[in-house]
Amino acid sequence: MNTKKEKLVRTTIQLRSSQHKELENLSGPGKSISALVRTAVDLFLEPIYEQAHEDQKLDKMLEEAESRMEKLNEGVTEMEDIFADLKSKV
Repeated sequence: MNTKKEKLVRTTIQLRSSQHKELENLSGPGKSISALVRTAVDLFLEPIYEQAHEDQKLDKMLEEAESRMEKLNEGVTEMEDIFADLKSKV
């Protein structure tokens, strides 16, 4: 869930009357209907945020692995060149 202060954007949604009634029942001092809706949206989006974060971590790990593979391949090529040079001198 997002806990940092962000600018709020006014939007209009349509709720069923039963939904609105339940939100009114849940609302009270310090708990507006808008705050309840924001909380519900955060709870709905939380798995999406988490998946995006995991995807970013995985992408970073894959980039690091590719970089290390390139370095290993460069080392193998250098070793092959060294062995080829040694063989030519023997």
